[in-house]
Amino acid sequence: MALKWDGEHLSYRELDQAATRWGDRFRATGLSPGAVVALSVPPGPEAVAALFGAWRGGYVAAPLHEGLAEHEVAYAMRLLRPACRVDAGGAVATVADRASGGSHGTDARDGRRNVCVFLLTSGSSGSPKAVGIAPDAFAASAAGTCRLLSLRPDDCWGLCLSLGHVGGLALLLRAVAMGCAVRLWASFDADAVAEAVAAGDVTHLSLVPVMLRRVLDRLGGRAPAGRLRCVLVGGAAASRELLDRAARAGLPVAPTWGMTETASQVATAPPELARRLPGTVGPPLPGVEVKAVDADAPHDRGVLAVRGPTLASVVVRTPGAAPEALPVDDDGWFRTADVGRVDEAGRLWVEGRADAMIVTGGLNVAPREVEQVIESMPGVAEAVVFGTPDEEWGEVVAAVVEADQSTVRAEDVFSHCRARLAKGRRPSRVQVVEGLPRTQTGKTMREAARERFGNA
Repeated sequence: MALKWDGEHLSYRELDQAATRWGDRFRATGLSPGAVVALSVPPGPEAVAALFGAWRGGYVAAPLHEGLAEHEVAYAMRLLRPACRVDAGGAVATVADRASGGSHGTDARDGRRNVCVFLLTSGSSGSPKAVGIAPDAFAASAAGTCRLLSLRPDDCWGLCLSLGHVGGLALLLRAVAMGCAVRLWASFDADAVAEAVAAGDVTHLSLVPVMLRRVLDRLGGRAPAGRLRCVLVGGAAASRELLDRAARAGLPVAPTWGMTETASQVATAPPELARRLPGTVGPPLPGVEVKAVDADAPHDRGVLAVRGPTLASVVVRTPGAAPEALPVDDDGWFRTADVGRVDEAGRLWVEGRADAMIVTGGLNVAPREVEQVIESMPGVAEAVVFGTPDEEWGEVVAAVVEADQSTVRAEDVFSHCRARLAKGRRPSRVQVVEGLPRTQTGKTMREAARERFGNA
């Protein structure tokens, strides 16, 4: 079995045949080899078949998140310049400007840039980019994950993430690499996912933190079936409170760190390690290296850099721009936007974004450190911490806290932080809100939170 959904299923032979039919449809439009094909197909078996069909036809696939608003789709089309697009109804339409439409794919498929897919970044801190990834990068990611998590052909992965998200696409490709099954949902449904967990319908899940929280709410104290072996949690930092709650509920949670530019995972803490050493995201995948750049000493905190076979090939930064090579130094290291450290055993600890550091009165404050303190409060779902301008201190620490406003007040947050943080690291401004702005994948939009609440 390759795919199953709502009581139906598709074998690998049937999926192969469906992909061939899609490939024939694409070729019938007269597309040149290497052209970009945008896929706006809702999640389901046809979306998977169309994806593999694009590759079967020799094209570069560009799956789009099904939840994109109309203006976001328009931006994606300007950024990707596809030669054709499959709409939500499954119709294949060529793009009017065919001459420029296929240029990204053709340009990106020469030599080491042999791109098979373009994915949009989440855009949590600005407009999204398009990242081009080669087949070898996905193959290396799948092989490393299979080894690290001891995956088997009889596993069944629950696919809750969009194929337009690197976590969802990488999940599908590692399942195919192992020949195991994928349980599809038309969209994320916390009730349905919780039922599958309780019934033992899946052995593995990939979730972002907000999805994990909702699944735990729906489980309502029910224990997961013994067949569930791993719940990967990534896409954003998960709070200690959330991970502890999942552990108490019996979910085998595996915190992971990665990004679109690394074909999904860089490092993952298997469930046993996550229970034993809370806070680590574990060792890098086999074949992948991570180091802290600009650290004062070994094992100190620094900007994290990644090297290895899972790195993406090209990036399209703005509409109208040509694909450019992923920026790496002369030794092949890609510098990320995250800060963390690698301990003496090679395990990775991620502490936040480098570009989010707050400088207040000459003191460097890592927002993630403050967020973790706030998120340890009962009733707090998530916190976003950032610096706001201040005449005396240059910047002061501000926090927007997602919580039930009837049970958590700003005064409670101030009191909680006074008992746990040094004076310069405590928030000077706190606002409690019912919900933080999020991307389609559930990642908190830090810049939107700053713009919306920063001056409150």
